[in-house]
Amino acid sequence: MAISARTRTLLTWLPATVLAVVIGAVVIASLAIQESWWTQENPAASADQKASDGSSMLTDAGFDYVNVEGVVRVRVGEGGLSATELGLPVDGEKSADFRRPVRALIAVGDEVHALDDIASLTAVAEGDRLVALTLRPDVVRGWSGALDYLRALAPDFGWDASELDPLEGELGEFNRSGEGETFTASIGPSTGTAATVTGTLVFDRSSGATPVTITFEPAG
Repeated sequence: MAISARTRTLLTWLPATVLAVVIGAVVIASLAIQESWWTQENPAASADQKASDGSSMLTDAGFDYVNVEGVVRVRVGEGGLSATELGLPVDGEKSADFRRPVRALIAVGDEVHALDDIASLTAVAEGDRLVALTLRPDVVRGWSGALDYLRALAPDFGWDASELDPLEGELGEFNRSGEGETFTASIGPSTGTAATVTGTLVFDRSSGATPVTITFEPAG
């Protein structure tokens, strides 16, 4: 690793022994990064990162691979793996905040739904079944953006977009009342497939932020 003239001048102020340690540490760190799995362009997934059907393991190791590949894959409902096969507890939940927005590919029956710019995920297991998968996209900045985002998804998930129409009035009543800190509303769930899908928005009175979540649950 090259050391600039300015850095070399500054280092002359250090005792020789300390200087040797500093340079040695820099070289070791550089070599460690060069050999790191994270720097590989297309690293192969290990058994604890991808499940037997190609789904992402819902574990820290699995999410590490998602961060590198940029894609999280999960099947919800019929044909999906058990919770333990996905690395989840028999009963419990697992959440992840991704290092960068990723694409989510969610298989439901014969369909695959693609959602981009996913910032976080929460998976819930009960009785060794994946009973809920909630995604939070990092694309919404306020109330209007949240409504537009859910309207755009309505055709894909079979939602009735008119369910969103009364929300402007309901939000106005919430703001006038001065009661409560957040206003929550949902659209869906969808029906007729191997999983139901619900969109939820939460308006924060103090900041105006309105995060959105999309939740997949096995049907029946």
